[in-house]
Amino acid sequence: MLTQNDIAKAVGLSRMTVHRYLSSGQKVNKKTKEILDDFMAKSGYRPNLTARSLVSKKTNLIGLIVPSVSYSFYPDLIQQIQKEIKENGYNLILCVSNEDTEQELDEIDLLLSIPVDGIIISPTSFAGSADNCRELAKEKVPFVLIDRNIPGIKTSCVCTDSRGSSKEIVNHLIGLGHTRIAHFGGFSTNSFSEGIRNGYRTAIKENGLPLSEDLIYSGPMTEENGYETFKTVFEMDKSTRPSAIQAANDIVAIGVLKAANEMGVEIPKDIALVGFSDIRLSSMVSVPLTTIREDTHLMAHE
Repeated sequence: MLTQNDIAKAVGLSRMTVHRYLSSGQKVNKKTKEILDDFMAKSGYRPNLTARSLVSKKTNLIGLIVPSVSYSFYPDLIQQIQKEIKENGYNLILCVSNEDTEQELDEIDLLLSIPVDGIIISPTSFAGSADNCRELAKEKVPFVLIDRNIPGIKTSCVCTDSRGSSKEIVNHLIGLGHTRIAHFGGFSTNSFSEGIRNGYRTAIKENGLPLSEDLIYSGPMTEENGYETFKTVFEMDKSTRPSAIQAANDIVAIGVLKAANEMGVEIPKDIALVGFSDIRLSSMVSVPLTTIREDTHLMAHE
């Protein structure tokens, strides 16, 4: 078994330098770090992280909790966050709540028990996440909310301007001549989808159009919900049917496209459609979506 003294002799560094880096994770210059990391990779040596954390009082671990990995926004965000964390000398522990507040609480407890040096959390769409984050706020571990905010929680949040962006894309539809625009949104307990809905309402009102509550739909922001909601809309009388649809995310919009294709409805000829997020799939579908891009790189960096 290799000792720190063996490593120091092998790479031509002082034993104290090797000890400082391997035992406590203290910063060394970039060249020294590259030499030690290269040696460890080739020799299969792994520093004892538990021992390191006892010395440094840090684990250099950041926990990330996301509600889903079922569409490409979150995988893209995860990848960018991991890149930023690695560049700063930390490692990522990924947890998925599956939009379940009980599971979210379990993941928080797990990360606190490891422990981690900090937590990044994108809450579920449900009210129980507020309670979970209030409990987390009582702990000494710093945490940041991302993508979804919870009012009243005293911590930083990195979020898209969903309200302003939603208003912008609805104004785009109105500029094309649409006066009856349906909104396929998420739950009001999800700050992101609530921002999308508020932006929609603002654009309708500011353009002097009637706000028809029968054109506003709420539900899971899933492909299945987009599919089923579109079918419901096309059961409406043609005189009251919307000429455009705003989907709260691209996945809902893809569900709309699927239903429209089955029903022989041409988009955008028969009905216009816009999404939100600009996930990779949005450019691969039969009719490329008009959408608003969420910059996962910038969000991860912030």
